[in-house]
Amino acid sequence: MKNLLVAVLLVALFSQCKKNVSSETPKTPTADLTQNVGNINQMIVPSGFNYRTSRNINVQVIVTNSEFGTQKQRIEIYDGNPVSNGNLIASGSADFQNSFSSNISLPNAVDVIYVVKRNPDNSTVTQKVPANSPVIILSDLGKRGLSLGKSMPASPDCNSGCTSTVTGNQTVSLNTAGAVVCITGIFNGNIDLNRGTVRICGNATIGNCNMNNNSTLLIAAGATVTFSNFNINGNTAVFSNWSNNVSISGGFSPGGIVNNYGSMSVAGTFNINGSAIVTNEGTINIAQSLNNNKTLINNGTINVSESFAQNGGGAFTNNCKFVVNKDAALNNPITNTGYIRVIQSTTVNGGGNIILSNGAMFRSNNMTINGNITGTGTTSLVKVASNTTINGGGRITGTIQYCDANGIETNTGTIGSGVSLACNQYIPVSSCNPDGNGVIIIPDTDGDGANDNIDEYPTDPALAFNNYYPDAKGTATVAFEDLWPNRGDYDLNDLVVDFRHNIITNASNNIAKYVGYYRLRASGGAQHIAFCMGMPISADLIDKLEGATQETEHSNVVFEVFADSKKELSNWNTVPSQPKVEYKEYNVSFIVNKGGSLKELGGVAAFDPFIWMNEKEKGRGYEIHVPGNAPTKLADTKVFGYADDDTQLEKSKYYLTKTNLPWAIIVPETFDYCSELSQLGLKETPDITQTYLHFAQWAQSDGKIYADWYKDLEGYRNKEYIYSK
Repeated sequence: MKNLLVAVLLVALFSQCKKNVSSETPKTPTADLTQNVGNINQMIVPSGFNYRTSRNINVQVIVTNSEFGTQKQRIEIYDGNPVSNGNLIASGSADFQNSFSSNISLPNAVDVIYVVKRNPDNSTVTQKVPANSPVIILSDLGKRGLSLGKSMPASPDCNSGCTSTVTGNQTVSLNTAGAVVCITGIFNGNIDLNRGTVRICGNATIGNCNMNNNSTLLIAAGATVTFSNFNINGNTAVFSNWSNNVSISGGFSPGGIVNNYGSMSVAGTFNINGSAIVTNEGTINIAQSLNNNKTLINNGTINVSESFAQNGGGAFTNNCKFVVNKDAALNNPITNTGYIRVIQSTTVNGGGNIILSNGAMFRSNNMTINGNITGTGTTSLVKVASNTTINGGGRITGTIQYCDANGIETNTGTIGSGVSLACNQYIPVSSCNPDGNGVIIIPDTDGDGANDNIDEYPTDPALAFNNYYPDAKGTATVAFEDLWPNRGDYDLNDLVVDFRHNIITNASNNIAKYVGYYRLRASGGAQHIAFCMGMPISADLIDKLEGATQETEHSNVVFEVFADSKKELSNWNTVPSQPKVEYKEYNVSFIVNKGGSLKELGGVAAFDPFIWMNEKEKGRGYEIHVPGNAPTKLADTKVFGYADDDTQLEKSKYYLTKTNLPWAIIVPETFDYCSELSQLGLKETPDITQTYLHFAQWAQSDGKIYADWYKDLEGYRNKEYIYSK
């Protein structure tokens, strides 16, 4: 177990003894960052390193789209992809005239953030930006934003993996499986592929290109390629394009696999034949007609200058934007989850079925229905500008709103009971749908200026948005050594407290309320410890503090969560052989009157968790803070500089030892703290450096490497030394 602090007087006596100092200037030792140290005593930590695992970042989000005017739009900032592993860390309002500004607290290991703008019409725009971007401009005219959840293969290159490289005027003929021919520079000639792979990375003009068997043709991003005649004959042949400059001078009738991730144009008719599977993630422009006889999947934009025919045997799924400038004839079913527009007339024949899902839109000037229109999921819209003819075999069923502004002219078919004949279905404008439809009316129940769809507290006019540290779902951890001003054993488990801050702002982004969650997990020291939290908020501004006791001696907010760790936990929760006890949880809240902005506050991670020794011979003055955080006015400054402490108030150096070691550390996630290492029965007692194997390298590098040292990654920790409940 740990020894209690030696009396200050005794320490003072010992401190009077001084060694002779050499007149020579000692050489500053340097740390070996390639490997771990043997123990905490071998660490060489740069002066000024503060052991912070998070940093505060000022962000400003500017809205450039004037479509919504001064209506408030909700800004959200995530520490990762919001559709997968990202968590909300900040939110607030912005409009065309007023930006959103905040000071967010982000783990040092996170290098990108995701910014989401939620508009008054429920549409969203998402942008991925470097975490150090001070100004983020959301240019979302037409609601163009980042497509989340879709992974696209990386563009090939011609710098590696090429069995041969060609350029100039020649014919490339390849009949060897596994061979990779790379075309660079300026190329003129023909390509005849039977097996193997050709990559095009330069400027290529190709007269005839024939692909057969298991051949592959890849066009890299940045290439410029023109085909005069392009044939894909083999049903297993693969053509993939990443370039935005690909053109086919004539028609195109592929019989194999076509993947378009960039932009390509076809000057003639595009026929999808044989066993062809065409997948578009970018843009395809077709100067004549499109005839689909096999499989077409559109996740991007396809523009057809003339007519479109969905023939028998053809399968077509449209997930984004598909525009036909003349007529469309549907002889087989199509599935639409996005936007389809036919400028002239659409005919749904006997085998045809327009299947619309979840807010999709199909727009046409004229509509003749001999087959089916079917709605699934949430209501979709069919919008006809001129004439509708529903013949005897025609049916409209499911969750469809059918909008014909002139009324349906001819109906001898069937309109299901779930179909509404109206034109008010709201469809938002998006990157796939440039038109949209209707106007959404969303109430502002509490009248604070933030509509209910963006207000997290729609019935409370004082509250609107949540801002977290570390994030909306997780907790950070603060862990202490308790023998200050003596060093201790550096297993950092004398007090372990998890916490989450939520700073709630109003519709104008001013601080209105604090809600904190605290969880005491371990009390591994022999002393009775009180836990407090200090905040850079004026004490005069707060009201209705609940769940904690305010210390009234301070000009800023300081409150005590608990006064005696030993009364809170009946056991240590650090010794594996001892019984484990349940964690103790605390909820703290208070109102902030006339609070400023989060930017003025300085970020929620700037708050100050600290402890003091609730021992008879010590008391309130024996405070321990994380390095760099100043003591409160109740701290006993006479103890500074004694024993191992090197606090220097005049230099703003706080709570570091003379060898730059801390007494406390904050980790921006739930920390897997050390067991009571002295109780493991080892010949030599380890410390945190032997538990977390990159802790020393992180500190000695001034935080430049292993910023994620606390994570459970391969080679990062000795799990035998970590306490598990």
